[in-house]
Amino acid sequence: MPSRLSRFTAVTLVLLLAGDAYTPARSMEAAGQAASRPPVEENNMKEKDTDDNSADTTTGTPIVWNSNLTGERTHGTAVWAMDQRGIRGTADGTASGIRTYTVPGEQGDAVIMTDLMPVEEQTEAGMFFHGTADGQQGYIALLIRQDNRVRVRLQQVDGAVLATSAADYYSEDGVRHRLEIHTKGSHIRLFLDGYAEPALESDEVGRYGNAAGIAILQGAASFQDTYVLAAGEFYGEPHRPDYHYSALRGWASDPNGLIYYKGEYHLFHQDGGRWAHAVSDDLLHWKNLPFALEWNELGHVWSGSAIADEDNVSGFFDDSAEGGGLIAYYTSYNPDRPNGNQKIGIAYSMDRGRTWHYPEDRPVVIPNPGQTPDDPGSWDFRDPKIVRDEARNRWVMVVSGGDHVRLFTSTNLLDWKLTDNFGYGDYIRGGVWECPDLFQLSVEGTEESKWVLMISTGAHPDTGGSDAEYFIGQLSDEGRFINDNPPGEVLKTDWGKEFYASMSFAGLPDERRIVMAWMTNWDYAFDLPTVDWKGILSTPRELSLIDTAAGTRLVQTPARELDTLRTGLRSIRSAVVDESSANVLAGLASGSYEIEVEVELPAHQPATEFGFRLRTNESGSQFTEVGYHVSSGQLFMDRTASGITDFSDKFSTRHATDLQPNHRRVKLRILVDESTVEIFAAGGQKVFSNVIFPDAGSEGMSFYVNGGQVKLLSMDVYQLSSVWK
Repeated sequence: MPSRLSRFTAVTLVLLLAGDAYTPARSMEAAGQAASRPPVEENNMKEKDTDDNSADTTTGTPIVWNSNLTGERTHGTAVWAMDQRGIRGTADGTASGIRTYTVPGEQGDAVIMTDLMPVEEQTEAGMFFHGTADGQQGYIALLIRQDNRVRVRLQQVDGAVLATSAADYYSEDGVRHRLEIHTKGSHIRLFLDGYAEPALESDEVGRYGNAAGIAILQGAASFQDTYVLAAGEFYGEPHRPDYHYSALRGWASDPNGLIYYKGEYHLFHQDGGRWAHAVSDDLLHWKNLPFALEWNELGHVWSGSAIADEDNVSGFFDDSAEGGGLIAYYTSYNPDRPNGNQKIGIAYSMDRGRTWHYPEDRPVVIPNPGQTPDDPGSWDFRDPKIVRDEARNRWVMVVSGGDHVRLFTSTNLLDWKLTDNFGYGDYIRGGVWECPDLFQLSVEGTEESKWVLMISTGAHPDTGGSDAEYFIGQLSDEGRFINDNPPGEVLKTDWGKEFYASMSFAGLPDERRIVMAWMTNWDYAFDLPTVDWKGILSTPRELSLIDTAAGTRLVQTPARELDTLRTGLRSIRSAVVDESSANVLAGLASGSYEIEVEVELPAHQPATEFGFRLRTNESGSQFTEVGYHVSSGQLFMDRTASGITDFSDKFSTRHATDLQPNHRRVKLRILVDESTVEIFAAGGQKVFSNVIFPDAGSEGMSFYVNGGQVKLLSMDVYQLSSVWK
């Protein structure tokens, strides 16, 4: 199997105290200065120093084991040493050993995790927990590897076996297995590699002590990103969303490589020029995995997409047991070359996305368009997105060119032909074009289908920061995108300020098209007031097309999977409300919830304004307002008093759009989380995506009416449960 550590990585890798994983020691500042997109921010999430940090003895490169454990004690005869993956334990012959550590804080129920990389074919290694500091009593969640298969076994230190996984799992050479243990009283669930079902469960776990650590009983293995978190600290920090995706540590920026493959949703996203990775079986409950694509000999691994090559047209999967696999297309960015020498790199996985290989013979599929015999090229050229064009038996790739989108076609996923340059001139209204997406949708109620091209634009004064828009048209046989509308007609994707780098999932069944986006704005992307983690992704949204008087338009609705999180809080029918009425939402308090409402404006004495105050505190001085101004016909969101707003002077607080009532009725669907508000109006034609940072106690809500009255035809309020607990 190809090595996952290239020569470049082996020489330059430095393990930083940087949260979820290590970052090579390269200049992020230099990378940012060279690029036309805003600079990649270096991950500076802080962890406690452990006693195990050292340096590579051959290169002097500092090496760090990312962990929140301290106070190391070694037991047994195994050999422990730092390597470029973290801490390596080696059990030669009859040698074996445990390293115990002090767990931070008082530990009750907890989440325990590590990334474990078997170094030898026959390996037994795992996590020690609920034990004594001398390592004499406690439990070991043991990963047992043999013949490229692994099982998980739960045993006591003395060897008494409590449970063994019924299934075994593929273990490709070079894989890093994510071992995650959830304890609740005497019950534990042990998850392996992000699969939805636990590898094993047990109700027989007591507590000998609070020590935890790592163990090697046979062979050799490296451990990295090893943490023990109290259950309340696992996705429980201030402003941590309950049902939106966010990374446990580090950054979550551009979604990358979204794909549904063999029963799993794969979510990759940017974190310091690498692809972080999570998987889910329902689009909601995500399990974090080790980094999928890391810096390689070409440089950083910026944004891109993934596609399934189930028929092995690429030839990468000749040795795959399933006859096919996944291919990732990414932006290769070299910070030492002008503008990063952006080009399209490639990687592939034969084990359902758990292990990735950079092809040695063809790591780049499309070089920089500015390349000459004497110059590798410095043009903007990034964010490849692949879509299958079934009718023409080809794949289409769209790539950002700065002020336009380039289109390519291929029949083997390796050789790509340039077919179009769409954009330039009158199409440009602000920042550079980034993160294009292209897909085909049926127009509801017709037999017609259209192609949709979505883009995000970098921060620019003309657009008030970052923005997002889309185009509707057709894809020609020659591979050209033909816009239905003139260049000056802008179709906005979102009327809020935090919807960027949206990407739709490849491979979805039933012709569904579901999109997620990074909820931030380049004006303040890395200034958001959270600690140890930054970045939230939008709720998954289903896309469709409808015909309107103005033309064909895109509709966004929350994916139906979100309905499974609901618990009813209040339901109101046919209530007349004026400004003297009592608050119909009095007594409700929640940090994450949903409101569906249909309001009718009476023909006589209608209200001048109505709406909601969300995430309010007891005094009523802190709230986020979502309202409708009747005479101007404008829907707005105002977060002036929403909580923390002073982290950036570019953080705008009021946003609005035109919204005409339908037969004097206005329908809204509002999703509220610990730090987000998303509004879907007019059946999803008008959408707002915004972040907020209220105080922890600001969980009240109210419905208000100014002047006149309204009739609440229906209002339903639902608690939305956490997907992490």
